[in-house]
Amino acid sequence: MTASPDSTLPASPYLSRLLATLSLVLLVVFVAAVGTVAVPPRLLDPTWQLALIAAIITNASLALIGTLLLPLALGFHPINERLRARWHAFRRWALPAALGFLLLIPLQGYAAWKLQRTVTAALDQQTTRTSKQFFELRQAINSATTHEELQTRLRQLFGRNAGLSPAERKMPMAELRTMLQARAEQASNRLMQQIEAQAATKPKLPLKETIRIAISALAYGIGFAFLAGILPRTQVPVVGNRGVDQDYFETLAE
Repeated sequence: MTASPDSTLPASPYLSRLLATLSLVLLVVFVAAVGTVAVPPRLLDPTWQLALIAAIITNASLALIGTLLLPLALGFHPINERLRARWHAFRRWALPAALGFLLLIPLQGYAAWKLQRTVTAALDQQTTRTSKQFFELRQAINSATTHEELQTRLRQLFGRNAGLSPAERKMPMAELRTMLQARAEQASNRLMQQIEAQAATKPKLPLKETIRIAISALAYGIGFAFLAGILPRTQVPVVGNRGVDQDYFETLAE
């Protein structure tokens, strides 16, 4: 009968290896969750920036817990030099991670502002272009004195495929002008309604979501700063012969 790992290994090294493995698992899951959003990178796209920030904040607990499990694993097996080297390597990245989370706060605000500005500018440009086009169309309809002149102006405005139908070319100019003006007015109103509908549905970052991300980024920044060793720690008294707990806190203090 094969013995279980618990019966063949001392408790402390086995728990240390278990925690170290779980640490790597959590960190890999964090990288995978963020990486699927980050790739392909679109550094100047505010939509991509906001999605990446949301993915980082949503999965940041995996990175924090995964990093914290390393000194805990070392506390159960303090003579494991490979584990100690891994912890020190991760600890060197804790301070950049803390600063990165703090930078997410202004970055999120800038990305949200830029997205609103980009969408608003696009809608304004579309409105101006549409208004100008229909103004020129009305001018062409009112100023044309012959079917050929109107046909030329329509093709200049809308391309070579635009123009009068054979039936319209046979209509008197006064009747044709009235009909085309009515059509232009209907088309203008329809396009303006579409632009207004787009403006009503343009992306907005809810205030609650903004506050949640800002507070979470601050909290994670403090957490990684603690792991980096730049924040003061409270001394925890050790009662009795509890070497594992003592080693753990001594590891954090290194």
